[in-house]
Amino acid sequence: MFERWQSKVASWGAGLALALAAATGRATPRPLPFTYPAQTVPQGTLEVEQYLDWVPVKVAREDPDGTRAVTSFRSVLQTELEYGFTDRLEGAFYFVFRQNASATSPVLTFQGVKQRLRYELSERGLWPIDVGLYGEIGEFHNELEFEEKILLSRRFGAFSAACNLWVEQEYYFQIPEWRFLYNPTVGATYDLSPNFVVGLEYWARGRFDDDDSSAAATTSEIPSGARHYLGPTFMAQSAEAFFTLGVYGRLDHLGDSAVVGDQYGKVWVRALIGVHL
Repeated sequence: MFERWQSKVASWGAGLALALAAATGRATPRPLPFTYPAQTVPQGTLEVEQYLDWVPVKVAREDPDGTRAVTSFRSVLQTELEYGFTDRLEGAFYFVFRQNASATSPVLTFQGVKQRLRYELSERGLWPIDVGLYGEIGEFHNELEFEEKILLSRRFGAFSAACNLWVEQEYYFQIPEWRFLYNPTVGATYDLSPNFVVGLEYWARGRFDDDDSSAAATTSEIPSGARHYLGPTFMAQSAEAFFTLGVYGRLDHLGDSAVVGDQYGKVWVRALIGVHL
């Protein structure tokens, strides 16, 4: 009797292991919320990913006895549809919504759409470092955005590391004016099991050009100086979906209090849900 149950448990365990291996092999989970791996989704695969950025910031509130600084929350919602054209070339389409921080009535607004391509330069594991190229165009209500990234990643058993060399150009056609930004990211992860991954990620956002620009007042996405963040990440994945969470603390101006009007808060949270279709 006991041997029969032992045999069944062993069979179930083997089946579950094979299912997880197949699931993780056909999809492209994102254990680091800001850092793309070089790997693309397989040919013919469609995935949906939903991003949420949640940033507590200080805003001004007008009271009868004067102006007061209060905490509000800035949010960005981004839906991404990924499709594998080949095993090494994928395309994606984004819908972007934003809710600015407000002391009264924050409103979620449709920001615009984005399109991108990601190309894996070689077969996975063939080179010492897997390399990918990423290009993106965004059409927003007040600007055009162009992004270029070099994607670097490598796996060492249960450990993996990834880095994105990322630059961005933004054209504000209502001013008109160009802005040039850099957004490097780097992170490392460790597989606790086929289902759970922990990691640490750093990312930054800054400008190549002069900070004294009228465009800085038109969007919360352009910092007045470099912003640096570091924090832990966690990912849970199943056969058809994954969930990733990153909680980051701001490193620049570490000992200073939050400034009213600075849309880059002391804490930044990004959650990511992906579903394989």
